[in-house]
Amino acid sequence: MSNDLRRKLLLSLVFGLLVYVALALYSDWHQLTAALTDFPWIWLPVAVGLTLVNYVGRLIKWQWYLSLLGVEIPRRDSARIFGVGMLMVMTPGKAGEFLKSYMVKNVTGTPMSVTAPVILAERMTDGTAMLILASVGLFAFPNPTARLVAALVFAAFLTTIAVIQIRPLALWFLSLGERLPLIRRFAGHLHAFYESSYLIFRPRNLLISLLIGVVSWAAEGVAYYVVLTGFGAPPGPQTLLIAIFIFSISAVIGAVIAMPGGLGGVEGSLVALSVQTLGMSTAPATAAALLVRFCTLWMGVLIGVVSFSLWPQLLAGAEQARRPSLAPAAETETSA
Repeated sequence: MSNDLRRKLLLSLVFGLLVYVALALYSDWHQLTAALTDFPWIWLPVAVGLTLVNYVGRLIKWQWYLSLLGVEIPRRDSARIFGVGMLMVMTPGKAGEFLKSYMVKNVTGTPMSVTAPVILAERMTDGTAMLILASVGLFAFPNPTARLVAALVFAAFLTTIAVIQIRPLALWFLSLGERLPLIRRFAGHLHAFYESSYLIFRPRNLLISLLIGVVSWAAEGVAYYVVLTGFGAPPGPQTLLIAIFIFSISAVIGAVIAMPGGLGGVEGSLVALSVQTLGMSTAPATAAALLVRFCTLWMGVLIGVVSFSLWPQLLAGAEQARRPSLAPAAETETSA
């Protein structure tokens, strides 16, 4: 792992600590600790188990995408790469996750331009799945900011899919880009990137990936419901739907903010929306946000740390890998 990547991960961890200290001070430290003390900790394994359902669903989608592209890689190796990639969620905008393509290249020799669209598809379909889960709440619980973010994200998703699937339009954009001196040398890699994207986002494949995403992220929404009820929210179907809505739209907001792991944006939205829609006081709402993030975000980061410590060779030479834009990825392949 490059020193630059280590530095970014360390800064992200420090930033996360500062965010949580700020939330603790905002909600009143004594009330927060009282809420945590009263929480029925026997419920925590349930929330953790539901989070693992999400991780398994995303792993299945990752391996399925690789099989769609014809990448011949043992499932054990792809699972290891997925595990190491979970650490990269702590890079700004999750950009470090594109190193999963670099690791696949290390294992199979498959060019990064072929598999980079998988990471793009993961982000897009996960975001859209969460919008689907949040859709009922967006109409039932008016929140102008949440609606605006959802509308912008959904519009960007539809526009991207339309451009990719309308081949004449996509090829026209590619030919236009090839006229630019800085892009011309990477024309072959651009076409490989497009062909992979076109296959991944075919209607049937898109529907399957969205279905996996909805089931996976609904599990984490249910985990948040378990945590909320542990902090005093009334149990029942309505609270369950509200919890899934709050968790899903907060994750989307965090992704739009593009801070490492959605730090600040996700936690702030969880607290604000649970206070607004469930009538919770600030301290238990903050405690619920912190606890569910430890289950959903930080457990994944821990898996990533353990995976990297076990299989550091997957990132061997990663200091030569560039930020995962098209041209840098192609440049890495050319020099390898």
